[in-house]
Amino acid sequence: MSRLYYLNEHIECPNYQSNYRGMFSEYAVDSGTMLDMNVEEAFCFIFMLKGEIEFLGEDSRLILKKDNLYSLGKNINIGMRANSDSYFIRLIFDKPQILCDKFEMIALKKYLPERDVALRVLPMNKLLVDFASSVHEYLNNKMFCRHLYDIKQSEWFFLMRGFYTKKQNAMFFYPLLNDDTSFETMVKEKAGKVSTVNELAAACCMSTKTLTRKFKNHFDTTPKQWLLEQKKQIVKIELWKTDNFKELLGKLGFSSYAHLNGYCLKYFGKSVKELKEDLQNK
Repeated sequence: MSRLYYLNEHIECPNYQSNYRGMFSEYAVDSGTMLDMNVEEAFCFIFMLKGEIEFLGEDSRLILKKDNLYSLGKNINIGMRANSDSYFIRLIFDKPQILCDKFEMIALKKYLPERDVALRVLPMNKLLVDFASSVHEYLNNKMFCRHLYDIKQSEWFFLMRGFYTKKQNAMFFYPLLNDDTSFETMVKEKAGKVSTVNELAAACCMSTKTLTRKFKNHFDTTPKQWLLEQKKQIVKIELWKTDNFKELLGKLGFSSYAHLNGYCLKYFGKSVKELKEDLQNK
């Protein structure tokens, strides 16, 4: 086993063993052991590396087996029993850490099956087994770092996109694709990269009509008004943060200082200088 150096320095870090909702944890259970899997307000995934675990209280016999990956859904409370000595890694998160620009959850919706399946399972290929084994080494050496596990979660999504089909991913991530909060999360992430309603609709892989309907349901406003409010907040934050107006103009999409000043007068009733002074005095 590898050895983790300077453990005290890791422990003193505020990101060590935080209450972060994107963490991996490991379970080693003896044959016959009963356990509860209770996860609130987060999605749950299981990497089975050894043994066999059976769900209790199900109409049909559902069993988790070695070398398989399982998607259990959100807000779960499941009784389980180990049918043999077992070891698995659990991943939970409320918001997926996806850094791959080509892995868009919303784009998988067209591959969704007509109905959800009783047990969402995929076989782990060698890359996934090696991935889970590396997480085991980190956990075993007490590397409980939020940033590290953000990176590992993102690595997992890269592997899922690269080595499983879109239909397999749509089936497996069915709970994420049907989650009401996924739309709100998606548009908030896309907002900083677009400037018009048409661009936002394209980034979300939907028509402007569908986008407008969803905005009414989720935010009780129009996409245009929502983007305007987001832009106003970004302008205020950036004005408060920096004095480098050349950098600021490019970042916010203004062609000149006069353009930015006109925007501030129109939407805040104050010049750039007056608004910046107000923000810094708060």
